[in-house]
Amino acid sequence: MIRNRLIFYIVFGIFHLGALIFTVMLDNDTGLLFKMVSYVPTFKWLTLFGFIMLVADFLWFLKDYLTTKKEKTALTVELDTLKARLFDLQEAAKKQSATTNTQK
Repeated sequence: MIRNRLIFYIVFGIFHLGALIFTVMLDNDTGLLFKMVSYVPTFKWLTLFGFIMLVADFLWFLKDYLTTKKEKTALTVELDTLKARLFDLQEAAKKQSATTNTQK
């Protein structure tokens, strides 16, 4: 896996682990929820950050998919060209061997 993508997934995983720990803490102590009302704007920005990371991952995947598709198409065209050249060489060799056989 590419180093940049690995770092991205580590950050993404830490984000989700933090969200999980936060929800478990709230599940155990609901009084903590009322104390955290003042932090709601911060939580909004953090969830927006998580959503942006999700969209970035999707766009990154789409970019890689399209690049791979273009490379596959180019390789298929190159393979077809090489097959055509090989066929032409085989036909030329057959004609040459037929010509030498008829001259004998």
